[in-house]
Order: sequence, then C-alpha cells, then structure tokens
Amino acid sequence: MTIVVDASAIIALVVADERQGPARALVESWLDAGEGLHAPAVLPYEVANVLARLVSAGELRLDDVGEVWEDIAALGLVLDPFDLVGDGPEVAAITARLRRRHATDSTHVRLARRLGTAVWTLDRASARNAAAVGLPVRLVP
Repeated sequence: MTIVVDASAIIALVVADERQGPARALVESWLDAGEGLHAPAVLPYEVANVLARLVSAGELRLDDVGEVWEDIAALGLVLDPFDLVGDGPEVAAITARLRRRHATDSTHVRLARRLGTAVWTLDRASARNAAAVGLPVRLVP
C-alpha cells in the first residue's frame, strides 16, 4: 500500500512539539508495514516555507535546519512529479471544489486519488473541508 503525506505531517515528525509523538507513531507503523510514503514534488518547498517561518519566529535555529532536512531525507519519501496535462485539470477542479485560492493542498489530493489512497495531514481545517466534499484526506490522530 501507499501513503500520501502532507507538509504538516512531515514537519511534525522532525520538529519537536505536542504533535510529534502521534505523527511519529503513525509513520513508524507505516514504515514497519512496508508502506511507501509519497508526496507531490511540491512538498520540499512547502517544508522550506515552514522551516523558514520557524527560524524567523525563533522556534528553530538556522544551524539546525540542515539536520531537519537530513531527517526528512531518511524517511525515504517518494516525490511524485506533476504531470501538466494529467494532473493540472484535476488539481484546478479540486482547488475549486475546496474553494481555495492556492492549489498546493490539491496536489496532495490529486496524488492520493491517482495512487488510490488518502492524504494524511495534521491540518484539521484541510481534513474537514476535504471530507465535506468527499475527498480522500485523513487527519493524523
């Protein structure tokens, strides 16, 4: 089986806060079961944005950012490319259904649909909004 994870789940794995334990337990169970962890190729840019915000807010030291990237690389994430013709129209449609201005979250949903699985997130609003329109998004407990 394959799992699609979003940036919130990845950040929770590598930056210590109250969400790290549940996220780490879930991801470790997937890895132990031989599940493949996938994300759209946009994920590193999303993660970089979050890490930059954490550094700016003083919640993460710039000197620690390299180690965070090493931890992420150790997960063995598969970054799936975006197909302009195959993915573009559906990402736009998903974004419209979610009534969003930005399509980043929709790339995760499109990938999950293509792989026949769900997106796992810690973003409650994203999970709630996607579930309301029948999209495969699950909340990390």
